[in-house]
Amino acid sequence: MKKNKAIEFEIEKKAIAFRQQNGLSSTEPIRLKSLLLKNNVLTFFRPLSDSFSGMAVKVKDTNRFMMINSGISLGKQHFTIGHELYHLFIQENFTSQRCKTGAFEGAKDLEEYKADLFSAYLLLPEEGIKQNIPDEELKKGCHISLQTILKIENYYSVSRRALLYRLLNLSFIEQSEYEFHCMDIKKGAAQNGYPIHLYDKGNTNEIIGDYGVLANTLMQGEQISESHYFELMAAAGMNPLDIKEDEENGNK
Repeated sequence: MKKNKAIEFEIEKKAIAFRQQNGLSSTEPIRLKSLLLKNNVLTFFRPLSDSFSGMAVKVKDTNRFMMINSGISLGKQHFTIGHELYHLFIQENFTSQRCKTGAFEGAKDLEEYKADLFSAYLLLPEEGIKQNIPDEELKKGCHISLQTILKIENYYSVSRRALLYRLLNLSFIEQSEYEFHCMDIKKGAAQNGYPIHLYDKGNTNEIIGDYGVLANTLMQGEQISESHYFELMAAAGMNPLDIKEDEENGNK
């Protein structure tokens, strides 16, 4: 237990530092797609096997790639991005790994445990969580309401389990409350007027980064043929010719 606490303090400090390095306050939610662009992480969203949530690849210290499973909920995707950011920017001597995120199991894989912790601390800063909990719910012996849980997870755009783990870790809820609030998530959100897209799949075939720029640069520099360029763009779900035709037809 002492070892785990030491690891938690170490990773929380690194998450706080990463926020600061990226010009983020200690309470604001993170626009993850903007963060990926800023840090030049070429990211692909694809339907993947249920056996893993995402993967990351780093070539030297200049080229970073991420693949996120678009078959999991948006909230889980966001947590997975935070997890992969640990591998790409924090873990020493990292090259590549396929990840099943959100397990928080240090006994099985220490680096995966650290990556889960990093994502939780990065996306759900303690100060920000406290600011979003009513004073009466912070008092000893009181319970965090479903309405407060919904507010926090939508404010930070995270999965329910990630938030509940964080609340449990901060001693704001008990294990029994953790298990209770893992049930009927969409139903509870809808009953309280929250949209349910955070709990659904999405982003399939989206790409974040300069994939198209790189492909076009290679073609313009005659390093690849025009047909190869179009093959690369088609593989990414993009067809520049279709866009040109739409413009010519006035369908901008």
